[in-house]
Amino acid sequence: MILAVQGADRDVIQTLLVAAARRLKADGAHVIGVVEDMVPGVAHHEVMLLDLVTGATNRLHQDLGPGSAGCSLDPEGLAAACAGVESAIAARAAAGGGAGDTVVILSKFGRQEAEGRGLTAAFHAAVAAEFSVLTSVSPSVSAEWGTFVGDMARVVPVEMDAVDAWWHGAPALAPG
Repeated sequence: MILAVQGADRDVIQTLLVAAARRLKADGAHVIGVVEDMVPGVAHHEVMLLDLVTGATNRLHQDLGPGSAGCSLDPEGLAAACAGVESAIAARAAAGGGAGDTVVILSKFGRQEAEGRGLTAAFHAAVAAEFSVLTSVSPSVSAEWGTFVGDMARVVPVEMDAVDAWWHGAPALAPG
């Protein structure tokens, strides 16, 4: 039900998630979720979360100014992105979507999600709706990821073939 990619730089992972969204849509899937909008040359604090349903963007980081050492995550932007995904999940569930035709792509399970914040509510909503989930996992929270998903997920390398095999039900990618 859940596939997580891991093992590459952030831009490689987000590029794969965007490409997977396009491919899944082309295959007829209903795609919901958010990915990091990784425009080349954009500063770290200008990275946005792109809503795959509406095309709306929410700021992922905030500019804390020169010399700042604090966390630049924008909690308001992340909360707004999560709420948008939750709304899209509810709408799709009401329309009768299921795991076989709906994919929720969530940019990352990272420190915020490991602490119960960030996109955690969107992960819960997707699982409750019994939708398939595609995400990435920060290596620094692999243990927390395992606790969070139990045996519902599989972690694979950042490869489109792995995503394709998962979506098309290849037995080699069964959870466990």
